[in-house]
Amino acid sequence: MRLRVVRDAAPRRTLLRVTPRRRPPSILPGLLVAVSCAALAYALAQLPGFAMFGPLVLALVLAALWRGAWSTRVQPGRFEAGARFDAGARFEAGAEFAAGPLLKLGIVALGVRLDLRAVIELGPWLLLGGALGALVAFGVAEQLGRALAVPPSLRRATGVGTAICGASAIAAAAPVLGAAPAQVSAAIGSISLLGSLGVLGFAVWDAFADVAAASFGVLAGATLQEVGQVVAAGSVGGHEAADVALLVKLSRVVLLAPALVALGWWSRRFERRSAAPARAGERKPALPWPVPPFVLGFLALGAVATTGWLDVRAVGAISSLGTVLTAAAMAGIGMGLDLRTLRGPGRQALVVGAVAFMALLFTMTGYYALVS
Repeated sequence: MRLRVVRDAAPRRTLLRVTPRRRPPSILPGLLVAVSCAALAYALAQLPGFAMFGPLVLALVLAALWRGAWSTRVQPGRFEAGARFDAGARFEAGAEFAAGPLLKLGIVALGVRLDLRAVIELGPWLLLGGALGALVAFGVAEQLGRALAVPPSLRRATGVGTAICGASAIAAAAPVLGAAPAQVSAAIGSISLLGSLGVLGFAVWDAFADVAAASFGVLAGATLQEVGQVVAAGSVGGHEAADVALLVKLSRVVLLAPALVALGWWSRRFERRSAAPARAGERKPALPWPVPPFVLGFLALGAVATTGWLDVRAVGAISSLGTVLTAAAMAGIGMGLDLRTLRGPGRQALVVGAVAFMALLFTMTGYYALVS
């Protein structure tokens, strides 16, 4: 509780008003929806016709369908520019928790399947490929955005989301780019939609084409935007494809910090605005850790598993836990998909993101064909 002193119009009279503090929203309603979608996805994955998609992809699709039904039938008109989730106030906190901390914890658990000998075998080609893909995706987004007169902050937010790690990269780059909330929302919405369609595309490709697991995993990890989307797509191709996909994707995630440093310098150097200089004492946007903690956890657990210290039952249990957590995280991401973000600036971001995504796909296909 918080006490507030209020003086009324009459002299020498003071009223004491008690103002209750707002409680933070509970994560339980949204988390319950995410877990329910994940459980239903596991059940559907056992049926003929659905098995080719796998539980992670199905969880994402089911949650997106739930989100669309809830938004149109129960919560019309609740959309606010800049909000990542708007599936009702009751579900927002749980959806964000599933798509954030729960996903990172699941990725750490999936590190138990990592064989670090494969990392050593790939060597510097991983980081080189990630850097090349990031440059191509961002460069295409920048040039196409200029040709289409897309605002600089919007085209660059879309480019960095396509190049590195989707919504988290956009959110981290927004203060550096000076992007407005509506632009951030548009970039995240378009990138989330394109990545979800990419997951479905990889699932269909694996079902109807004879693709080597390693090649499938490499392309999924090198092109899809979100870490969760990579996990979902890789799981369709089996454990080997999933492990390779996640490893390749994380080699792109570690580029976020240097990319933000470069973006900040570039924005100050070439896009100086006529606004007043920063006030004394004003803080600059904080840069993220050079290597995100969940990436370190993933590699650490992989190192432990590579040594053989964990028995087969422990590895199986931790791996299953990681799959369950990531399925719930996929549902959380699906609950955040909103086609209404594609209005106005969202259409521009969708066009720029789609072309940059295709350029990234063609570049990475050629690159890994040469180095393999």
